[in-house]
Amino acid sequence: MKILFLGPQGSGKGTQAKLLAASLRLPMFSMGQLLRDEVAAKTDLGSQINEILLSGELVPASVTAEVLQMRLAKPDAQQGYILDGFPRNEEQYQSFTFEQPTHVFVIMIPEEETYRRLGDRLTCSVCGYVTSTKLGFKKEDPCPLHDGGLLIQRTDDTPEAITKRLEIYEQDTQPVIRSYRRQGIVYEIDGVGSVEEVHQRILDALRTS
Repeated sequence: MKILFLGPQGSGKGTQAKLLAASLRLPMFSMGQLLRDEVAAKTDLGSQINEILLSGELVPASVTAEVLQMRLAKPDAQQGYILDGFPRNEEQYQSFTFEQPTHVFVIMIPEEETYRRLGDRLTCSVCGYVTSTKLGFKKEDPCPLHDGGLLIQRTDDTPEAITKRLEIYEQDTQPVIRSYRRQGIVYEIDGVGSVEEVHQRILDALRTS
């Protein structure tokens, strides 16, 4: 199976991708992590990516496609994989012609739920650990992983930034979802509920696909 996870910010698609990867014993990765890994490996391509990132520009779709194609060629991905949050726009979609997904899970949550979830989210300033005020944490609390970092609200988790990100999702990602829907491989999943409940909905959708 070649599975993609898409959905608005705060939908929990990354969490669900990890859970499904564990259930199916498939490798799971996000495009952002693959780019960071390439930079960390200090390859020629990684150096090129690093220069682009440092300049504040977006990594071109042709470059992300090259990185992704190299990752999917590795032995552990030959029986399938799970890809989180890619492709996000038409350019990335057009660059992804070397693969044909079998399932595209779109995690659906109401807009107000996005604001609530991201508004509650706190991130460690050092390691990136993510938690929530709903779990009793507050801004500036020490990271529970004891790495010396403090819990902060990311600038892209403010209401203004969330609004902008939702607009981008509607403008850029929804056309990609429509393209996959025409292929008959989109499965819309209700993302409201516990992590376990949403995971079970995904498993049920897989069984009936």
